[in-house]
Formats: sequence, C-alpha cells, structure tokens
Amino acid sequence: MDVLEAIEPGGWKKPQRLLRKEVKQLLAVLSALRDAGVEVTTSTERDTTEKSDLGVALHGGVAKQYAKLSATAGGTRSKQTKTSHRSTQTRRKEDFLRDLAPAISHALEDAAKLDGRNSLLVVLDDFYFIAKETQPFVLDHLHGITKRSNVWLKIGSVHSRTQSFVDGDPPLGMQPPHDLQHLSLDVGLADFATAKTFLEEVANGVLGPAGFKIRDVLTDTARERAVLVAGGAVARDYFDLLIAAADAGWEATQRSDKNADAFTIGAEHVQAAAGLRLQRKQTDLRNDAGREAPVLEKRFDDLVKFVRNRNTFFFLIRREHLDTPWGQEIVELEDLRFVHRIVTTRPNTTAWRGVDTVVFMVDFAALVGKRMRKAPVEFWKPGKSDELRRAEWVYDPDWTKTPKKLVQTRAEKDDSELLELPFNSSDRL
Repeated sequence: MDVLEAIEPGGWKKPQRLLRKEVKQLLAVLSALRDAGVEVTTSTERDTTEKSDLGVALHGGVAKQYAKLSATAGGTRSKQTKTSHRSTQTRRKEDFLRDLAPAISHALEDAAKLDGRNSLLVVLDDFYFIAKETQPFVLDHLHGITKRSNVWLKIGSVHSRTQSFVDGDPPLGMQPPHDLQHLSLDVGLADFATAKTFLEEVANGVLGPAGFKIRDVLTDTARERAVLVAGGAVARDYFDLLIAAADAGWEATQRSDKNADAFTIGAEHVQAAAGLRLQRKQTDLRNDAGREAPVLEKRFDDLVKFVRNRNTFFFLIRREHLDTPWGQEIVELEDLRFVHRIVTTRPNTTAWRGVDTVVFMVDFAALVGKRMRKAPVEFWKPGKSDELRRAEWVYDPDWTKTPKKLVQTRAEKDDSELLELPFNSSDRL
C-alpha cells in the first residue's frame, strides 16, 4: 500500500487520471482486506450454466471494485438466466491478494511509463522484521505481482532470519536461484584488506574538503583496530567509532601537556570508544531477533565466557556443528554482527587432523571492558593466520567440562567469577 501511495500521480492529463483512479480503487480494496479478519466472507453470484462465477471481495462499492480489479473477474460472463442465485463462502486473504496481483502489477508498470521509464525497482528493506513463517506468503504475493513484468524487487534482509520459500502443494514464496538471486553485501573481517580500503576511501571522501586524510589523524595501529572493532566494512559503525574515538583522544589531550596541534587518535582511543558500542548492539539484537533474543543472548554470554577462559578473542567451531541447533544460533549471531567469521582452518594437533573448523572472533565491544592479557591475533598479516589454529580454542557447549587448565591460580579463578557478561540476568528482566 505504501508503494501504491507513492506512485499515485498528480496532474490532470488522461494517463495521470486513469492511473490515479486505478490506484485509488486498489487502495480501497487493500485497505478493506487489511482491516478484515484473517478470513473474509465473499458473496458469489452464479447462474444455472455454472460458467460465470464472480468472486466479490467484500461488500458494496469495495466489492464492485474488487470484481473489476481481480484476475478472476477479468473474463466475460455467460449469459445470465432467471434462475441465478447467490451463495457465500469464506476465503483467506492470500486468495484475494493473488487475484489482485495482475492489477497491482499493471498499475506499477503504468507508473513507470509516466516517468519515461520502462521498468520500476521496488525496494523492501528490513524484511526480517516480518515473522519468518509469514515471509513465504509475502514473497509469494510479491512474486505474483512482479513475474512476467518490468517490475523488479530488491529485498534487504538478514540471511539466517529469512525464509523465502516453502515447498508444498502449492509451493509458496520465491525459490532461489530460479525466482530470486542472493547477493551478499557484507564485507567482513575475512576480507580485512578490502574492508579497510573501502572504509578509508569513504572516510577520505568525507575528510577531503577539510584538507586531510584518515592517515593524518589515526596511527597505523589505530586504523587497523578501527576496522577490527567495526567488524568489517560497515560504514555506519566505522564512523560512529571514529567520532567516539576522536572525542576520547581530544579529552585525553586536554588532560595532558601535549600540544593540541599534534593531536592524533591512537589505538587506545579506538579501544575506549569500542565500549560505547556494546549497549547499542544489545538493543539492536533485542529489536532484530525478537522472541529469539533471549536464546541468542544466552549463547553469546557463553561464548564470551569461553574466550575469556582461553584468554583470546577467537573461538573455533567444527564446520559440521554449524548445522546443529546451537551452531545455527552462532550463525544468527554472525548475521547480527556479534561474532565475525575469519577463516576456515584445521587445528594444529594430530587429534584434529583432517577436521575442518571455522574461526570466529567475538565482537570487540564485548571484551573491551575486560583487560585481556594478549592483543588479538593480527590474522590479516602474512603468516599470522596460523596462530588461530589452536585446538584449545575449539568451542563446544559442554566446554566447562574441559577447562583450559587442570590447575588454576586463585587469582585467575576469582577474576573469572567476577566478570560481567554482555547480557546478564538483570538485562533480561
């Protein structure tokens, strides 16, 4: 309905008037369907030949508009006899929408022609906010509108939270690769160099009018750390981080005897800014994951406990375990940018010979509050990725039964018990 409202034209030339009338009729029927219950009672007029079924959507004027617009009412009627009669039946909304698809498609194509174009691109963003079990119905309706037309769809969603197709009788939705093509827009930490180049080119474009570049205000280590903390080529997160890091660096300069003219942003300022991202990411997870948020929060807390126990930023997962229910939770956390895929490798012990594992990094913001005894492995540098092949970093939900050390010092034990997790029990209340 929002799309139809957007294409409703002004002006009084004949094409504009015809399209405006068509759009208003569609909006009237769609509004009535939206406000009705899940099932709608229709009135059917049928003559004795039983060749002229006329599906009427609702009642009154809206019923007549539906009859004109719907595909089922597009045919010619048989000659009516005096023995015609009326009956009622109940239909689901999907049936009505399927009937209206050709009329909606026609309206969209007419709108494109008015602007001098032969095609129209409809963009539907944040599709994952629609309940997963409902998504195939929505896509099935959109497919009915766009197929065999010059109307194109671009749907933005989170892969693990999207169900595009259900095989049944009849099948529902859009089946890849026949009806739609998946296109990943993420450049994650696995492509560190590409992500860094992209982000810095964008930053230089913003800073250019001020007469300087990103390398003039960030140290080399800070530039790398900023990409790491942003979790890849996510421009919004990157710029939010740079702004917070600049504030932290400037405040530190004001408190010291350093010359403000020589102000630079260091890795310590980026790390200080990283902690500010956690609260927003927590809110985003709860908004994006909906009812599944508590399960994902619990899994993420366990991952954070694990990497802290191993004194690392990374964990490994057997590749086949990603298909398990708990493995799918990690995949969802990856899509929500709470963990970041780095590389596929094999642990460097004989017990793990021939076993493929996937290396992930826990989002930096979740660990910045805890002073890790080691800096993260600089896996993007030549030869450094081998340092990720640590068998003791392989995660399993039962990892607490096989702790890092058989003997732990009292100080380490006390420290681990006092750690604050990103999602604690008070957050869930």
